[in-house]
Amino acid sequence: MGLGVRAGGSTVYGKRYNRAMRHGLGMSVVFGLACAVICPAPGWAQLAESEIEDPGFCRASPPWVGRHVFGGVTVGGLKFDGHLHLSPRDQREIVSSIERQSYFGAPDNVAAGILEQVKRAWMDHGYFKVQVNGDPRILANNPLGMRIALAVHVDEGQQYRLRRITFNGNRAIHNAQTLRNLFPLQDGDLFKLADVAQGLDNLRKAYHSLGFINFTSIPNTEIDEESGTILLAVDMDEGTQFVVSDIRIEGMDEPASENVLKDLALKPGEPYNEGLAELFRLTEGSLLPPGALPDSRIRMTLNETAGTVAIAFDFRPCAVE
Repeated sequence: MGLGVRAGGSTVYGKRYNRAMRHGLGMSVVFGLACAVICPAPGWAQLAESEIEDPGFCRASPPWVGRHVFGGVTVGGLKFDGHLHLSPRDQREIVSSIERQSYFGAPDNVAAGILEQVKRAWMDHGYFKVQVNGDPRILANNPLGMRIALAVHVDEGQQYRLRRITFNGNRAIHNAQTLRNLFPLQDGDLFKLADVAQGLDNLRKAYHSLGFINFTSIPNTEIDEESGTILLAVDMDEGTQFVVSDIRIEGMDEPASENVLKDLALKPGEPYNEGLAELFRLTEGSLLPPGALPDSRIRMTLNETAGTVAIAFDFRPCAVE
């Protein structure tokens, strides 16, 4: 049985595309990574739209979840029922984390998202096969926002622990214990969704630091109902190791560009290292236009045949709407 997420994927125009997202885990990851920034910022208002090409990191959809704001949907009553073993304290923490947020969209869509959060929370306590359902009830609806209540029926199922983790397809990192150390959960621990996701992300980062930009991993599970344990088998496709062919800065003149590139440890002719690119992003973040999405300023062009990648750091301002 697959966990339903693939860690990694091709990195193109600064976005990572995870594949094989199914069976609920994929949806949970989407909600956990959701973010948005509104642009353009006031500092660029004097620029005419015809003067610049929109670099693509300026626009974003409204956030699905955020702080309490006017026009959002808030939850005024979240209750769980069922034959529950999860402690009352843990249940209260789940309720608190959901009720202190605002959500956006139709009540049914908001409720579906909340159900995914509840499911993810139970899975983080080892209830890998948990099932949840419920319908929203509108408590108040006015121009300032909507308030709903949600009664959630939870069918916990069995609580599982990790039996062990195995790896298949690893060649560049051949030491299985090195890969195993990337996962925060130990054999015998509760099989927690968050820890599995963290391990897969650590695995992706490890391979991206070696130039394997197209690295993908698919976690599969083998469940032993009698012992209540899960074997996690991670199938990996390392892909090609990419070498940097060119690095350029957009939005600066040549002298300024050369000066900025001096701070970049990543050099042409070396394997691509995502960690070094990230370090550059953090140290030079003040150069990014106000309000722009930091992760989207790195544009990468892959040559699959040659095994090379050309990198552009985009510092152009946001276009005026």
